[in-house]
Amino acid sequence: MNRRRFTFGLAGAALLFPAVGLAQPRRVRIGVLSSATQGAAGPFDAFFQALAAAGWVEDRNLVIDYRFANGHLARHEPLAMELVALKPDIIFAPTQPAAIAAMKATKTIPIVFAIVQEPVLTGLADSLARPGKNATGMLSINKDILGKRIELLREVVPTAKRIAMLYQPDFDLNVRQVELGEQVLGSLNLTALRVGIGNRDSFDAAFEALAQARPDGALVIENPSVFANRAEIVKRMAVARLPAMYGFQPFTLDGGLMSYSIDFADQFRRTAGYVDRILRGATPGELPIQQPVGFQLTVNLKTAKALGIEFPQSVLVRADRVIE
Repeated sequence: MNRRRFTFGLAGAALLFPAVGLAQPRRVRIGVLSSATQGAAGPFDAFFQALAAAGWVEDRNLVIDYRFANGHLARHEPLAMELVALKPDIIFAPTQPAAIAAMKATKTIPIVFAIVQEPVLTGLADSLARPGKNATGMLSINKDILGKRIELLREVVPTAKRIAMLYQPDFDLNVRQVELGEQVLGSLNLTALRVGIGNRDSFDAAFEALAQARPDGALVIENPSVFANRAEIVKRMAVARLPAMYGFQPFTLDGGLMSYSIDFADQFRRTAGYVDRILRGATPGELPIQQPVGFQLTVNLKTAKALGIEFPQSVLVRADRVIE
């Protein structure tokens, strides 16, 4: 396993960001349970850069063990058990599936998460203010974000009447999200269409269902499988000529029409602060779970032109990033 896949010169980062408050950091082991694919760095760069700034640098005082679920929900639990067997000082499990799997594997090793939607409902914490268990981190709120995504999609496709929601039926979080989406769409007098999509072998059936239903737009509900296969999904959306809203900026960078999401780099950067505090002696159950503070609207003008869509000025002025 190449443990440098996510890093980008941590020793150099340490020079740019000198350690604060720790002259000689002790050597620690971090287990990283990623829902994504090996080599897909994404916001992990920001995480490791922030750790280096705090004085934790791989090959100096930090040992990192990675496990990758490659978008498969079922792989999280056995991978979490592998990490626990290595006896790390802390486990970084960014996503909800990863954090839940880690907590099932250990009740004692501290766990830090970065983009968890329902920590209390899923048993990761007793409350947001006082988690009370061995996990804490950052919350990825979905109620407000989901409604905002739908409103933005409607602004871009004002004539839309029927919106398809692509979700993973065997992922409880996705089911609750699609139920919430149906409520929001109903309040806007829009018809919601459920389209199940899981691992890559389900794509043909999902896009055949879209072709038959002929919706006016699509909302892709985020999950590990969708993210791992985002390039293929974006490609198929282009072939279907379907305007789609995504929950992760990388979809838009890869050619998707638009995305509205939390600022993942900022989220992971702030999460590194939790890891640092715990490594210095803080108890995860006493560290409050924080709300996200940064959000990003990204639009792709090239894709819009290919679809015959013109972004309204009201959307463009709010965009944090415009892909031309």
